[in-house]
Amino acid sequence: MARKRVRIRENNNLPEVINKMEELNGAKVRVGVLTGGETQMIAAVQEFGISIAVTDKMRKYLASQGLYLKKETSHITIPERSYIRAGWDQNEKEILNKVEQLIRDAILKGVSVDTVLDGTGQETRDRIKDFARDLKDPKNHPFTVKRKGSTNPLVDSGNLIESIDYEVK
Repeated sequence: MARKRVRIRENNNLPEVINKMEELNGAKVRVGVLTGGETQMIAAVQEFGISIAVTDKMRKYLASQGLYLKKETSHITIPERSYIRAGWDQNEKEILNKVEQLIRDAILKGVSVDTVLDGTGQETRDRIKDFARDLKDPKNHPFTVKRKGSTNPLVDSGNLIESIDYEVK
């Protein structure tokens, strides 16, 4: 019986994997409303909620718009509508699966670390945007629904959701 020759080839990717992991060391992907100004303030109010003290000026303005507050109303509460934290919580497994896939591609196919980080940011951003678009509770006050013509609490002009983005640092 003839013996077959067996050739062993060594593909040691370990040094490349170590280099890629060192490149990732300290890298961060931030996702949210990263611009400043009014949109970021609205984003924070929606994410965390707020209680606003009613002033006489506010009371008069709201009355001029058709919203008459009771005399004893001292605060208006905008409820928490967490879309970033809750969006992450709902999608964490899928996002982490995508990150694992990107890391495997980096190791096996030579995909760059920048591609891994960008892919992580894109996946997270897109899932949080979808979550925000689909958010239904807590509902808007009927006065708000009438003014904006929509029952979706986080959709008015579309500016808030379109402002959700990511950055790699």
